[in-house]
Amino acid sequence: LLKNWLLRPSLDGAEIEARWGAVEELHGNTIAREELRRVLARIQDLERLLSKVTLETANARDLLALKHSLRHLPLIRQYLSRLPAARLRQLHERLDELADVHELLEKSIHPEPPVLLTEGNLIRPGYNPELDELRTLSQTSKQLIAQIEVRERERTRIASLKVRFNNVFGYYIEVSKPNLPLVPPDYERKQTLVNAERFTTPELKQLEAKILDAEERSQTLERELFVALRRQVADEASRIRRTARALAELDVLACFAQSAAERGYRRPEFSADGELLILKGRHPVVERICAHDAEKFIPNDLFMNAGPERILIITGPNMGGKSTYLRQAALISLMAQMGSFVPAERAKLPVFDRIFTRIGASDNLAL
Repeated sequence: LLKNWLLRPSLDGAEIEARWGAVEELHGNTIAREELRRVLARIQDLERLLSKVTLETANARDLLALKHSLRHLPLIRQYLSRLPAARLRQLHERLDELADVHELLEKSIHPEPPVLLTEGNLIRPGYNPELDELRTLSQTSKQLIAQIEVRERERTRIASLKVRFNNVFGYYIEVSKPNLPLVPPDYERKQTLVNAERFTTPELKQLEAKILDAEERSQTLERELFVALRRQVADEASRIRRTARALAELDVLACFAQSAAERGYRRPEFSADGELLILKGRHPVVERICAHDAEKFIPNDLFMNAGPERILIITGPNMGGKSTYLRQAALISLMAQMGSFVPAERAKLPVFDRIFTRIGASDNLAL
């Protein structure tokens, strides 16, 4: 939004005055400004997160980031309720706390989800009873297999008997070659190795089918639940987007107020007759650069009007500061129409609809 205002400064005097009023309120109320900026810093880019949600590319961590961001909205509205500036009151009204969306994400998204949707742990335990049941079966499978292994060792008296799993043969009972005479008749041969034989039993087959089905069904159900949640959030896109825009504007206005407080910027004013008056103006970029050097930027004045002093001819040697002086006036005007305070003791400006400037052969274009 800051870039947008910089590239497209407002031409509406009432809109600019409303922004100035908000900046002045935040500039004069240091505690409120610091509280707001501290909370705003914890909120991620809601518009970016929302675009991923609506394009169905958001993963569980994106929804978790959205949840953490929404958590701070009630506090921001509380701070705004204490500030009387008209634009800040409007932002207070436009800010939707989105409590229902936050509650949905709070009870559904796992607090430590993975990046990929195929890794599981997307959904918080307790959200879906069927998923909890499948997870319990999957998680207790190791205990069930361990119990079978202990029981079969006691039944067959084969101390080295093992119950294992691989992706090709599933669950199996492995018995070394010297112990094959002790194998019970209900064991079904599954695979022959150099030093051992692998078997299965009807009980192990049944348990294998339940465990593998539970894991597969659990992963499928979890992805289905996550996709449904993402669509539910996408259904609230207009509300989230409206709140995101209000937060962006509040953030920019608070930034303007902070810059004004740190750098001594003043609130400008409009002139109705085309007069342009800048007293002790400074070039905002050159001033920042000079702040790191021993030299300080020397403020200067500018006066123009719609009458005889409409055009000024500026002369001087190369690298004498002509371009800096020209662009200082342009930047002050541009900052004012963005809604910012300006680097000047006083600035009385008309509303400009375009700005032209020269580029000197040795100019630093960053300035």
